[in-house]
Amino acid sequence: MHNDKHSFNDDGAPRTAPRAGAPVGRGGGTVGFLQTRRNRVLAGAAVLAVLVLVGVGVWWFTSSQDDFYDGNSILGQAPYKTPEEVQAELDRIVEEGMLNISIASVIEFDDGTAPGTAYIENVPGNHYAMKVRIVLDDTGDVVYESGGLKPGTYIETITLSQDLELGSYPATATFAAYNMDTLEEVGQAGANINLEVLG
Repeated sequence: MHNDKHSFNDDGAPRTAPRAGAPVGRGGGTVGFLQTRRNRVLAGAAVLAVLVLVGVGVWWFTSSQDDFYDGNSILGQAPYKTPEEVQAELDRIVEEGMLNISIASVIEFDDGTAPGTAYIENVPGNHYAMKVRIVLDDTGDVVYESGGLKPGTYIETITLSQDLELGSYPATATFAAYNMDTLEEVGQAGANINLEVLG
């Protein structure tokens, strides 16, 4: 014998209990769906914003790297060196924090607007990128500035930013060293040179 008890509606039909998991109350299922959809949209927008920021950061870093380095630089070591000198550079162990600079001690120009052979070099043993600025000792005028040079690259010829007249000009070539990752300046070294304008 079953002793199940049943309740009835006003019209005499059996009253059934709500099913487990069924939404209770008017519109409950619709509200839950909209909230879930809204959360997904917000999450998607947040991911998209992060991707955009990452993309902008990569683009900015790549652009700044491209702008930093000199388009006239040549991969390798300056060709005036003998094979023994080249090998000595490759074998040299340069301690972290030290700079090895290389530039022609005399740079000749046919006239004030002609190029001159300078062999500005960032030797392979260096740990830093470099930029070079040449300043006239007598006036303090900057007559040349390079872009960045990676270790193991050089600039063969340069053109002065001023049309110098015939004569000999004592100058200082300052090598500024930059961290390869951040491109922040970390130190400087200088060399005394002469600029010879021949005509």
